[in-house]
Amino acid sequence: MLGRHAKTGVLVAVLLVLAVEGALLIRYYDRYYGSDAALDAASIKSSDDAEATDPDGRADNKEVSFVHRATDANGRGNYTYLGDPRTNGDPDAVVLIAPSPGRGAQAGADYGHYVGVWYEPGKKKWGIFNQDMAAVPAGSAFEVVVPPADQGFVHRAALPNTVGNTTYLDNSLTNGESDAVLSVAQNWNPGGGGGVYNDHPVGVLYDQDVEKWFVYNEDGAPMPNGAAFDVAVSGAAEPAR
Repeated sequence: MLGRHAKTGVLVAVLLVLAVEGALLIRYYDRYYGSDAALDAASIKSSDDAEATDPDGRADNKEVSFVHRATDANGRGNYTYLGDPRTNGDPDAVVLIAPSPGRGAQAGADYGHYVGVWYEPGKKKWGIFNQDMAAVPAGSAFEVVVPPADQGFVHRAALPNTVGNTTYLDNSLTNGESDAVLSVAQNWNPGGGGGVYNDHPVGVLYDQDVEKWFVYNEDGAPMPNGAAFDVAVSGAAEPAR
């Protein structure tokens, strides 16, 4: 999409500023698959796998998870297309992503780029991209999660909900739910069309005064009007043991 489709995105943290890239998505996996520190390969499918968990497409009440690997065939400069039937043709999907360096060509190395998602209406496919415009290396691996339809939503930053470097969520899944576990990924163009860059790391926090969660730029940069985020809510956090 370089030159034709600008995009922005960052997958970020959950609860009280999880600064390690990918920790947010791991928290989400831990909620559904157990407390293992690493994602279990047996619980996820590759997007290149011919046999999808749901071969007829995503059922609205089911969570989808798989590993996507960038290749020369699915890559285009700073982005790589997902080819999974459970996300193809669904511009309104909530798609969460995180680099998975342990699975990729540079195992154990920090991926080194902020990533996001965008939707290509012409191809009817989602893509993962580097917001700094650097090329996605072939062999790079990404964890992908599409939550159940009733556990995710899209948020857009706008003047009424944005203050400085923060934008407040306003959804029944999150309002008043201080113990909820949120997962967030930047979505350049929800539904297709044009989008907005936000070239900054982001996190999520709960504001007790107004009983709402907010997404914020961790480096203090102003939140741009129109920046969009895919949000998944896995429910109240498990009590400490």
